[in-house]
Amino acid sequence: MEISIATFRNAMATPINKVAFGGERLVLPRHGAAAVPWCRWMTCLVVLLLVALGGPSAAVRAAPAVADWPLARLSFQPSMAAGFRDTNGKLVAGTEVMHLVPYKGRLYASTSLWMENDPAVPKACQVLVLDSPQGPWRVDHQFTRNNLRYGSLKAVTFTTDAQGKPIAPATLLLAAPDVFRGPVQVYCRDDQNGEWSASELGTVTKYATTRSIGSHRDTVTRIDRIFAGNDKLGVIGGYYAPAEPGHIRWEKSAELATPAGERVMSFCECNGMVYCATSRHIYQRRDGPAPDWKEVYFCPKETSPSGIRGLSAVPNPAGSGQVLWFAALSKARRLDPADGFKETIELDIPAYLTRELGMRVTYALAAYNELLPFTVPGTAEPFWVFGFECCYPARVVNADPQLKTRAQKKENPPAYFAPNARYCIRHAAGANITFAVAEVTDARQPLLVSTRVIAVSPFVEDHGKALYFGGFDCNSVPAHNTAWIYRAELTPENKPTGNANGVSGK
Repeated sequence: MEISIATFRNAMATPINKVAFGGERLVLPRHGAAAVPWCRWMTCLVVLLLVALGGPSAAVRAAPAVADWPLARLSFQPSMAAGFRDTNGKLVAGTEVMHLVPYKGRLYASTSLWMENDPAVPKACQVLVLDSPQGPWRVDHQFTRNNLRYGSLKAVTFTTDAQGKPIAPATLLLAAPDVFRGPVQVYCRDDQNGEWSASELGTVTKYATTRSIGSHRDTVTRIDRIFAGNDKLGVIGGYYAPAEPGHIRWEKSAELATPAGERVMSFCECNGMVYCATSRHIYQRRDGPAPDWKEVYFCPKETSPSGIRGLSAVPNPAGSGQVLWFAALSKARRLDPADGFKETIELDIPAYLTRELGMRVTYALAAYNELLPFTVPGTAEPFWVFGFECCYPARVVNADPQLKTRAQKKENPPAYFAPNARYCIRHAAGANITFAVAEVTDARQPLLVSTRVIAVSPFVEDHGKALYFGGFDCNSVPAHNTAWIYRAELTPENKPTGNANGVSGK
């Protein structure tokens, strides 16, 4: 039996009395707070021998070796680099790609003009669209100078009306740009004429962002609900209203007030309940005609610029049902609703990257929007993937001339961001959770900084074997047309082109 390198590395990094293998836990005596090195090596030896012999339970499925993970050997080609005119003569501009959304056979992207330093470029975000794998990107909608950055781009399907009566499924593409002041709006695309019409959440007098949009079937009223999370206006609920502008009718007051100084980061459904993450809190909605939200998690040390990211539901590694997965304070975490929202740290991302890259990493901002599930066509092997950015300490950067030249340097507070666009792959085999790190490869070595978003190709000719990666993060550093999108294809097993584990640190 082949033993995964990831299994060995995870065992090495695990506390001496918490080594897990094949979905079961090996408990050994603990020799004080600082276990001596020979104990850790002996633990790893025992684990590897047990795994090689089939483990304590022959029915447990072992994780595939990292080298066999298809997502670790993708072939990348540039798909979009901002700073060109589309086939209609419109300027495609942007410093960041914020979202990638498959919708009705096309791929849509949203952009940001934050930190754009060319005064000739309009500081107004855009929705872009790609009609085919070989086609060019083009501007689908141009917003105004009151809309610097995209907060949300989301496809939502309604199957009930406002009274909870069944209707033919209606799928809408919704967009919520940030505003400097004035009406806060959510736009809906009309697929017949390509126009975008707006519904209104409220009005603000200073900069506001609708960072997230979510949907949920209320378990009591049986009405398909939609939620928009705005940092100034709170979480506002709505429902499908096809006769109204924007096809959504929003409630007049918020269901949940956004905590002061925080943003509404994401929504997700887990075990039939809907959850909302703000910068430092996670709330659970109690459904019904008079709904309310209950706090189930608080991360006091998290900050609004980073915040709780990627709130998603994943299968419970310890049993049935689902658990909440998210990233906070540079760690991948889980909460188990069935166990009093008990928290589990899945991965210390900077510590893991330090081992994998061979250079110290001090910070990671991971899973900007969500954790993407992916099953390789023709298999039943479950993977999840998320992008991230990371920082090196000054001494690491200064000791490497090439890295010093390429790293993104932030002045205040001082920080060095890796120039690479990397992503993490998560695999679950029962309770055995393993990770791999890989990166978007481009021989030209452009400054990419961050993978913000990943989406599976919507094009039928790809047969689910292609993905799109998008990103860049300005990190308060002036930039010009740095937004990017790459197309990635699964490669034959004998032709790996990606680089997993030991990826370049430069």
